Amino acid sequence: MQKIHFMNPGVLCWAQWRRWLVRALIPVLLIQSVAAQLPAPSSTPLPDLGDPAQASLTPAQERRIAEEIMREVRFREPTYLNDPEVEEYLAWLGKKLVAGGVPQNQDYQFFVLRDPTINAFAMPGGVIGVHTGLIVTSQGESELAGVLAHEIGHVEQHHMARMLSRQGNTTALLLASILVAVLAGRSNPNVAGAVLAGGQAAAIQNQLNYSRDYEREADRVGLQILSGSGLDPQGMPDFFERMYQHTRVVENNAPAYLRTHPLTQDRISDISGRVRQIGAKPQPNSVDYVLVRAKIEAQQFGAQTAIARFTARPGKTQAEQASRWYGLTQAYLADHQFVEARKALAALQALKLDSSMPSMLAADLAAAEGLPAEAAQICHAAIARYPARQSLVYCEAEFWLAAGQAENALKAVDGPSRYNRQDYRLYLLQAKANTALGRTTLAHRALGEAYMLQGDLGAAIDQLELAQRSGGGDYIEQASIDARLRELRSYLKAEIKERER
Repeated sequence: MQKIHFMNPGVLCWAQWRRWLVRALIPVLLIQSVAAQLPAPSSTPLPDLGDPAQASLTPAQERRIAEEIMREVRFREPTYLNDPEVEEYLAWLGKKLVAGGVPQNQDYQFFVLRDPTINAFAMPGGVIGVHTGLIVTSQGESELAGVLAHEIGHVEQHHMARMLSRQGNTTALLLASILVAVLAGRSNPNVAGAVLAGGQAAAIQNQLNYSRDYEREADRVGLQILSGSGLDPQGMPDFFERMYQHTRVVENNAPAYLRTHPLTQDRISDISGRVRQIGAKPQPNSVDYVLVRAKIEAQQFGAQTAIARFTARPGKTQAEQASRWYGLTQAYLADHQFVEARKALAALQALKLDSSMPSMLAADLAAAEGLPAEAAQICHAAIARYPARQSLVYCEAEFWLAAGQAENALKAVDGPSRYNRQDYRLYLLQAKANTALGRTTLAHRALGEAYMLQGDLGAAIDQLELAQRSGGGDYIEQASIDARLRELRSYLKAEIKERER
């Protein structure tokens, strides 16, 4: 993000504001972890616990904040896990939760950070972040869903928005930057441990005293969401009990959210009692949960350790076998043991799982063995069975490009891009394919759209100007580029004006 200075003399510059806001608002993310007392039975509607007057951010402002945060995370956060398969799974699980018990028309976006600590957090506009450590630590899909349900509860009650809205006439763009600054400082112990200074910082800290009430609200809403989705509410107390026992054994190494909101046996008993009122609903884990967890585990522990872990894993049930063989294939592939990877993959495929992930893994292995065209064909065949999986589209196009078949890559992405104009990955693939084919105008235009979605308006305008000057394309294409340039220049002027407010 550009460092913009405020225009009025004597006012802190953008960089100074950013540093101060990191110090002042680091605790905001800490209140968003898995938490407190749990709710009434799911037969009752979601409680209206938040005063609407307190949530003075408009829906449009919350959407703007969400867009800014997601751009910063995807394109500037070094720990962002850029894995379409994992994102697709979390989006599916989040949609299942929302459909089961959320009355509001809120779009949710989930992302994963490569971080072995156990944590998750929510931000305005339906943005929810999850650490890889949380996914690996969960021992069932209902446990992971319980965490997400709690974070959805924070969003539904507008907790972050209610705190941030008290900053007066602060713009949505500045509020987004506050949260981006918090994200940037979340793993910096010097920032996280900084002492708050100044009257404004102290005022914000006082507002954070409401966090206990917010946690209780999110818990009450979260359990109802979890139960309403059809997932097992027992996953929530099970997860807390295991964390509590871990904390007692390793007192100085408690998970991040337990250090700020310690669990007690009384609290876990209360959670269990509320779940008994609702009734447990044992559910098998979805295939994709099992495979996503194994994938992240293989990445987090490294090839050699992962091979040892998965080799020792029992294989009595199909889920255990799926985890074992998928994880071993991933680990052997990462260790360049292709013969062993092929053996593990064959065992995985013999299970005939209803998931696109084994096909993607087979494509990755074929490409690693120097067969990118075969890899692309594997992904193409899987699309017929799983047409909604965009990850397979990316897979096919990338491997056609690796095979030197750019026309086939364009065929893979051109259809989806016409129906999803918010997918930056498709535009990047279009740009690569058109560049390989010498279609400079189309390459610059596609790259411009990708930069636009990344929030870099200046770079987007530069690319469209290059497309304009290249002289390629027919009259209609040139007219379309001209119109888009005028639109982006207008956006840039509006953004500069908002930053200067």
